[in-house]
Parts: sequence; C-alpha cells; structure tokens
Amino acid sequence: MNGTRKDRHFEFITSDNARDIYERLAAACEKRAGECDDACQLLIADYCRNEQLKEMLLSDIQARGLGREVNNYRQKYYKPNESVAHLRSVIEQQRKLLGELKLTPASNKAEQMSITDELSEF
Repeated sequence: MNGTRKDRHFEFITSDNARDIYERLAAACEKRAGECDDACQLLIADYCRNEQLKEMLLSDIQARGLGREVNNYRQKYYKPNESVAHLRSVIEQQRKLLGELKLTPASNKAEQMSITDELSEF
C-alpha cells in the first residue's frame, strides 16, 4: 500500500475511529484482492471521511435531539433535526462504498469485519 497516499488521506481523516476503520478496510481489501490499489484506497478514504461526518451528526443528534417544537406566535409545529436525514444518507453512502469494495457480507469474498454502527444506540 502506498504510504504517501495514506498520509495524504490521513491529513483529512483525523478521527481515531475513522483511522482504525481505514486500516481494517485496507487490510480486508488486501486479503480479498491481493493488494489495495489506488481506486480501493480512494473508496476507503471516502468511507472514512463519511465515518467522521457520521460521528459529527451523531453528536449533534445527541446534543439537540431528534427535533424540537417551534412556536412562531400563531403556530406551533415540530421541526425535525436535519442531522437525522443527513445521517441516513451518510450511512447509505457508506453501504454503497462497502458494496463497491466487495466487503459486504453478501459478497462472501472477504472476511466479515466488525464495524460498530452507532445508529443502533438510538
């Protein structure tokens, strides 16, 4: 694996959890294909950047909740926290990236990885 590309990715991947996932995904790709080429590394980096974004969205949801009641003098309405919808898209994108990397349980070409899904805590 090209160390310089990994170093460039780690300039933007700063979360310890995301860096750990990067290492595990790269290792799984190497087991599956024999090497982790540039295309795989880019997909892995995208996955890990999404992981960092997911961590921020989960923190926002934990801090602000799923939504709030808004009162604008004449009306009251419920305004959902937009982070929830964004979180769903990030998780879906991560699943697609794992599919592209052929690292899903359905692919049966790589050892199953244990990546924690923080959404299950809610």
